[in-house]
Formats: sequence, C-alpha cells, structure tokens
Amino acid sequence: MCFSPEVSFSLAGVLVAGGAYCAQKAIRVDRHLVPLAVIPLVFGVQQFCEGWVWTGIEHSAPGVISVAAAVYLFFALCFWPIWIPFSMLLVERSGKTRLYLRLMLALGVATGVGLMIPIVVDPTSLAVDVTHHSLYYNIDDSPVFRLIPNALWQAIYFAVVSTPLFVSSLRKMVHFGVAVILSAAATHVFFDHTFASVWCFFAAALSLYLCVLFFRIPTRLVIPRPAPL
Repeated sequence: MCFSPEVSFSLAGVLVAGGAYCAQKAIRVDRHLVPLAVIPLVFGVQQFCEGWVWTGIEHSAPGVISVAAAVYLFFALCFWPIWIPFSMLLVERSGKTRLYLRLMLALGVATGVGLMIPIVVDPTSLAVDVTHHSLYYNIDDSPVFRLIPNALWQAIYFAVVSTPLFVSSLRKMVHFGVAVILSAAATHVFFDHTFASVWCFFAAALSLYLCVLFFRIPTRLVIPRPAPL
C-alpha cells in the first residue's frame, strides 16, 4: 500500500466535504449532534496536515515537516482522546453511561495532554521518517514513556477512543466502533512500525460512515435533551 501527498490531500477534500454536510444536517436536526458531525471534517484537516508532511519530505523542507507533523500529532495524540468521549457525552441519555463517558473524557484529557506536552516543550525531539511508503512519527523516546510503559498508554488510548462508541445510546455507532477496532488490529499486524500514520488514515476514511448515518436521520428528529454536563 502506498501513501503520498496526493492520497492525503484527496482524502482530506472528501472528508471536509462530508463533514460539512454532516455539520449542516446536525445544526438543522439537533445541535447536540454537531461535535459528532464534525468528526469527518476534523479528520480532513488532519489528513491535510499529513499531506504537508509528505510535501515537506519530498522538497526537503524541515520547517514544513516540523510544523505539519506537530499539528498532525496534536489531532492524533491529544484531540481525539478528548473529542470522542465528549461528542458521545453530549448526546447520551443514560445516567450510568454518562458517568462512564465523563470518566473516559477525564482520562482522555490526561492521556492527550500527557502525550502532547513533550512535543510542545521540545519540538526538535520529533523525527519523521518514511518507512515502506508510510510515515513513521518517532515519539518512542518521549519522557512520558519512561514514567508509564508505552503499552499501558496504548491500552488507555484505545479504551478512551473506542469504548464510548460501544456504550452509546446511538446504537449504530457500534458499527463504527467495530470498524475502528478491526482497522487498528489490521494496522498493528501489517503496519506496526508506522501505526500512528496508517491507522489514522484508515480511521479517517471510516469516519465517512457518519455521512451515511446523518443522511438517514430525519430532518425533524430531536434527541431528548441530556442532563447538564
């Protein structure tokens, strides 16, 4: 499988268009759905950044690589562990499930901030290489992993970004959750060394499933208002 700036930019364009459609549908139906609706759009921005990482590598522009990679990793490491449980919390009706989602949100904030701080403090520590036609973001030497094993961080990260999809009252989100887990497993087997890049690519493409869900939502549907956050 070959990845390139053309692939990243093309997927970014599709995702931004799909996310814009979902967002306008959510605004018409129920504004609590907006954070969920913009997921494809944000993935589009993330893929756009990765396109610039590729461009920087092709043109030997370290400044472009550094900035684009840092923004890309902000979404990959920090944004998604916070946004996924937050977006599911806004539309949840079950009290017990909302309690669990609050826990995942708090864990997501701690995880995302913990993984991102070393990059913000020392951007020069971030190295990006091309391995087997994919991008390898080298953050293995992050001081965070000296405090908590990398495997434990990964387990927490996966729990935060996937379990909210399975416990949500929006039952069709389970399909998205299953697809995300399967894509993560496949990426781990075939692209383990470039996992951060390849899995985000697959997850971004899979987020277009939300366009199908929002297309099927009746315009006049109103989700019962959840309790205050």
